[in-house]
Amino acid sequence: MSLDQAGAAGLAAAYAYCETQARAGARDRWLGALFAPPPRRRHLHALIAFELEMARLRPSVRDPRAGEIRLAWWREALTGERGGEALANPVAAAMLDTLAQACPPPHLIINAIAGRQFDFYDDPFPAVVDLEAYLGETRSGLIQIAALALSEGRDLGAAQASGLAGVALGLIDWLTSLSGPRPPLLAPSDLLGARHAAPQDFRERRMTPELAAVLRELMALAQRRLGEAERERAGLSPALAPAYAGLATAPLWLASAERHVAQSFVTPVEVAAWRRQWALWRWSRRA
Repeated sequence: MSLDQAGAAGLAAAYAYCETQARAGARDRWLGALFAPPPRRRHLHALIAFELEMARLRPSVRDPRAGEIRLAWWREALTGERGGEALANPVAAAMLDTLAQACPPPHLIINAIAGRQFDFYDDPFPAVVDLEAYLGETRSGLIQIAALALSEGRDLGAAQASGLAGVALGLIDWLTSLSGPRPPLLAPSDLLGARHAAPQDFRERRMTPELAAVLRELMALAQRRLGEAERERAGLSPALAPAYAGLATAPLWLASAERHVAQSFVTPVEVAAWRRQWALWRWSRRA
């Protein structure tokens, strides 16, 4: 086997690993990626696997300094400073190839990594706009890279749709993770204050009428951003639709969270797999 063949085999294995991670950890988005042409589908798998890697850092580290070191490694790996060390990591190897194909503005991936620094500290977001900015960095930028990967690096004006979709999907993921094993990031301070909700109740997962009101406001915000994202996406080329496939099942997750808001801290939010698949199929027909 030649060096070129060995490199191609290693890259194929890296992408296969990413697909396995995407299928296990983000099935809705993995299914959505199936609507992409096979040559570009693997780039969506790489981006999903990378986002899962970033999301796992918060529950896997106890010392913020350890988290900062791991973020520094990812930043150096994806900006070409780690060479063969980065290529030995299947997610990093696949991401390096994806970034080379998509040619995104460098700040998109740098911000997606740097924004995760907030994950390691149990501080509340000062305001709702800060929460949206965080989601814009950690989620929206990756969706924009996915759109660029689908268009083979051509900028087809997807920034606005990506920004809104990342905020909407990030809010919904946050709202549906409140019963998880580790307390989620705190709700914005301005919203807690406006509703006279105690941050300590949130930290200790004690549901109160005030906290329920805070969650309902964030659910309403997620609903608005979903609608705005869909309207923006509808104006884009259909070729970019797989980058936004998370929007297909998001309304189901949000509706389930709304129905069980009083049990948000104790009851996992669930949506039947067949309902999610049906919603994805119908969405894909429209998109």
